[in-house]
Amino acid sequence: MIKLRFLHILTCFSLLFFALSLHAQNRLHSVRGTIVDGFTGEGLAAKIFLMTNDSTVIDTTTAEVVELPDGTGGTEGWYEFRGVTEKGHYIVRAVLDGYEDSYRRCELRSTREEHISVDKMYMHQLHELNEVTVTSTKIKMVMRGDTIVYNANAFNLAEGSMLDALVARLPGAKLTKDGKIYVNGKYVENLLVNGHDFFSGSPKVALENLPAYSVSKIKVFDKAGHVSEMMGQDMGDKAYTMDVRLKKEYSTGYMGNLEAGIGTQHRYTSRGLLMKFSDRERIGTYFNMNNLNDNQRAKLDGQWSPEDMPDGLLATKIAGLSYIRFLNGYNEWFESSVDWEHNSADIITKINTQTYLPGGDVFRKAVSLQQSSRDNWSSRNRLILYKKGGFSSNFLNVSYMKRTGWGTEAQKDSVKNSILSQLMEDNSFQTKDFNFSFRSNNGLKVIADNIGWNVNLTYNRNKQYTLTSSDVQYPTAGLPHDLRVRYLNAPNQNLRLDAGADYTVGFHTRNVMLGYSYSYLFNKSDNLLYRLDRLGSGPYKLGDLLPSSALSIASALDNGNTFFYREHRNEHKVMLRYDARKSKLFGANLTLELPVRLLSSSLSYERAGNYGVSRRNLFFEPTLRIENPEAWNIQMGVKSEFPEMTLLVNYMDDSTPLYVREGNAGLRNIHKYYVEGGAFFHSTHQQAINIRAGYHQTDNAIAYSLVYDKINSLSRIRPVSVNGNWNVDGSIGFTRALDKAQKFTVDNQLTAEYRHSVDMATFVGSLVSERSVVRNMILGDELRVDYQPIEGYSFSLHGAWKYYSISSKREDFADIHATDYNVGLNTTLTLPWEFRLTTDVTMFARCGYQQSELNTTDWIWNAQLSRAFFSGRLLTKLQAFDLFHQLNSVRYAVNEQGRVETWRNSIPRYLMLSLAWKFNINPKKKR
Repeated sequence: MIKLRFLHILTCFSLLFFALSLHAQNRLHSVRGTIVDGFTGEGLAAKIFLMTNDSTVIDTTTAEVVELPDGTGGTEGWYEFRGVTEKGHYIVRAVLDGYEDSYRRCELRSTREEHISVDKMYMHQLHELNEVTVTSTKIKMVMRGDTIVYNANAFNLAEGSMLDALVARLPGAKLTKDGKIYVNGKYVENLLVNGHDFFSGSPKVALENLPAYSVSKIKVFDKAGHVSEMMGQDMGDKAYTMDVRLKKEYSTGYMGNLEAGIGTQHRYTSRGLLMKFSDRERIGTYFNMNNLNDNQRAKLDGQWSPEDMPDGLLATKIAGLSYIRFLNGYNEWFESSVDWEHNSADIITKINTQTYLPGGDVFRKAVSLQQSSRDNWSSRNRLILYKKGGFSSNFLNVSYMKRTGWGTEAQKDSVKNSILSQLMEDNSFQTKDFNFSFRSNNGLKVIADNIGWNVNLTYNRNKQYTLTSSDVQYPTAGLPHDLRVRYLNAPNQNLRLDAGADYTVGFHTRNVMLGYSYSYLFNKSDNLLYRLDRLGSGPYKLGDLLPSSALSIASALDNGNTFFYREHRNEHKVMLRYDARKSKLFGANLTLELPVRLLSSSLSYERAGNYGVSRRNLFFEPTLRIENPEAWNIQMGVKSEFPEMTLLVNYMDDSTPLYVREGNAGLRNIHKYYVEGGAFFHSTHQQAINIRAGYHQTDNAIAYSLVYDKINSLSRIRPVSVNGNWNVDGSIGFTRALDKAQKFTVDNQLTAEYRHSVDMATFVGSLVSERSVVRNMILGDELRVDYQPIEGYSFSLHGAWKYYSISSKREDFADIHATDYNVGLNTTLTLPWEFRLTTDVTMFARCGYQQSELNTTDWIWNAQLSRAFFSGRLLTKLQAFDLFHQLNSVRYAVNEQGRVETWRNSIPRYLMLSLAWKFNINPKKKR
């Protein structure tokens, strides 16, 4: 069967190769290149002639001066001819008044080549030219093809703001609490600074430490990958990218920003960023120390909510060093960074849970206190080599993490007015985690074709030690106490190796790729559980049990809940891909991928007996993408996977009080299907409209069947395969300037989602677990209207609402129709004596929930008063966080098995006075 399918693939490849070779005849080919001043290196708008080898002129054009991708403010002249039809040698000539003529030779070696890349041309002056000064207007956003360009100088921000505050104010942009950036509903995959990764690609470092005042513009576009750059065409490796361009005075020389502050409620902050930029290297170092819940400053942009607050009280210390050395221009470089982070957390949690069960729901109340400390060291290294006709991209990353902590918890289960069980538990833990990874991606251009190969190696070692003491009481049933002291020693290792190669045949605007890849995965896990209560009542300390106490406690080993397993997974994948640019289908780009994946996995599992589980399947996972990069796109595909192999073992685990977990050898393979699409419209007055929609379906999704015993509060959980899980979502975004002067702008994002969720639940006494279906409909809208009358003054009215409709056909299910909404005003004012005031007042409200305590209205007011001294180099700030003292961290979640209300302690309101000093030193110009 496998041989037959492979033969079909080879047949299809041969037919495509033959058909596309016919299209290669009489195609038009392009000639591309750049031209600069031989002394200054700046771009020139020279007149360019394309000539045959005997100097006969074929075509003429004028070079367009464009900005260099390195972000230094430099330029180059770019030109392109379209009209070459025959193989052979050609001459390119550049002419410009005041300069000597310049020449370059090039060759079209195959009619399958789409374009010819001409070596850079240098022109030398006959006499010096006068300097030209260019000024820009305060337009916030312009479109250049499929690239969005934001003018950072057009936004009034609170003084001392970092990059995250600027990004949050960009029209059509959204910054989530975990640092993810979306522009017009599309996820930004890469965040660059001056065309390169910042601190080895750590967006959080750039967002929280790069000063907004240093930014000139922000570009958002689909950036071509290494293969596309090498081939000079879209090869399917584009990434949606945000490139932050620094002002010219901060792009060369030295830049620094230091800040320190102290506040009420024992709050403090200290941060610094020092950077050196040159045409040969970039050196940077930063530090950040605060107890403001992971840099939770007084947010002044209206783009956050109480739910975005980090959990508990968090103190953070972070430091890093980064070095980039440019080897041959800006296309080749070596980069290395080292980071250290220390976190200490103090979290108090209160959870109210309602579990939907036929015959009466069960309610659980739990309170816990957790204190922990975490240290993390990491090193990220990268070597990029790029020559004409080839590239090599190499990554080497190493990290080590250690985490320790302790906690206590009280829990109570009840049904109606009857208490089923009470749990008291104390725990302490220690975790050590080591990671290593190496990745190498390579490509070689062969006339119009491409050869690619890659190697990837990752290794992880994790050691976890946990000591838990628990006491379960059963007031209603009158059962004896369940006292346990458990010590868990759980070392784990996993190794993954990937390797692959592919060959792409180019036919002008069409490509066919055939590739093969192999992946090997090895997982090793030991889970040694000891019941120390069998040795005596203790007391026991985790430190006394580490690291080698196995002999002294061997008799307490819980054989039924101790397990060991080894998993070996092999994957072979053959990929056939067809790309067509400007196809006959609406003139769009088309990409069709036809991968066939042979996946096999074997598990050796030991737990009160030996078990062997293996699975082997052939998956066909086609994907199709059709797009006009500047207008619309549609993509669809299929993805299949095995269930987690350990779930396929028929085991029973009763190590945790009140829970019994089981395996299920009957779990089926998981299949996921998706269809997504979007459309984009841009016009005058900074108007942008984006529409997106998607459908996702999962067959044989893993659900956890819950059987609840109302006598002893025991939950028996078993994985099962269920069908019927699917969701539909869509969004419409609209951004526009409302007046000719572009002082008023509006930004609106409308979203809708419907989720059809399926799970299983029942109670003891039922013969089978019942299918539970819950329908979730969510409608939401976010609106922002900005008014900026003059420099130094801005007003922003912002609001949002989200409506939840949660229903089920179960007789005992109480439908939910609830709404969360907020409305607020953000203002920046320039006051007398050069003071500046920035303030944000927002009302957050909930209504429609069944629990009255969730129907709340909270007013959050943050403000900042600042003044600059010494020509702006020294900044004083007085910040106020949560002046009304109404901020709280409450989350409410509903799924097919129940609903959960979670409260956690949060940072108290405070006032903070801080000083910030900035400087930049530019190198002197050579005379």
